[in-house]
Amino acid sequence: MNYTQIRELLEWVDRSTLTNVSVNVGGATLNASKNTGMGGGFYPEMYPSFAPAVAAAPSAPVAVAPAAVSAPSAEPMAVKHADPDETTVKATGHLITSPIVGTFYSSSNPEKPAFAPVGAKVKKGDVLCILEAMKIMNEITADVDGAVVEVFAENGQMVEARQPLFRIE
Repeated sequence: MNYTQIRELLEWVDRSTLTNVSVNVGGATLNASKNTGMGGGFYPEMYPSFAPAVAAAPSAPVAVAPAAVSAPSAEPMAVKHADPDETTVKATGHLITSPIVGTFYSSSNPEKPAFAPVGAKVKKGDVLCILEAMKIMNEITADVDGAVVEVFAENGQMVEARQPLFRIE
């Protein structure tokens, strides 16, 4: 693994709900854990054994700010569509957001129908889409019962963490 891959992995772990990760590549092992009591984040000064791998790469800050967690609001959320020409709209219902940065896929195969097109009835636990991150396919599931009234991402589109993907009513 090179510096960039290690940094991406650590940033992904920081955004995820994982607290520990251990990766073994070519006989070298990278162990990292979040100190959730201190607000999370990766701090290279806390891992002196990691320093030799960083020394070969250009120096750049690696600390990642922890993701802000907020309670769901009863107020409608303003959602910006992917199309920059569209204006912000008031959305009611339940938003399903991306937990990670990745590529959005509406189905498991280009020849298969979308898991959850607009109008589809979904139940809690149903697969809505797949997000590919670092060649890992992550199924995103519904956490409520209802009907899909809006899909904010297009097939093959890169999405950001916390970006709205679906609106379910």
